Amino acid sequence: MPLRRFWIWPLAAALSALLSACAAFIPEPEPVDAGGDASTLRDLRGGRGLYIDKCGGCHRLYDVDAYADDAWRRHIQEMIDRGNVKLTPSEHDLLARYLTTLNAKPRP
Repeated sequence: MPLRRFWIWPLAAALSALLSACAAFIPEPEPVDAGGDASTLRDLRGGRGLYIDKCGGCHRLYDVDAYADDAWRRHIQEMIDRGNVKLTPSEHDLLARYLTTLNAKPRP
């Protein structure tokens, strides 16, 4: 029986590598991203959470640096206009703020 299952570990390793390679660049905001302001940092982290929860619930998440500021704002508004997502005005602001602030962050 153990000989038949020798393929499981290599398959699991290959799948793990594939999934990690497909992971989007969605950085956790740091104090420097918020200019050292705790309130701004809290807002940016809230926006990241919205991006993961609201956007990732329907489609794959795009790298935050995939679009410029205006394009991110346009995409968010298109999703709202189509009825694909419901955001309060506050959530809309937090999401846009996260995406337009962190899209210029250099990759590690």
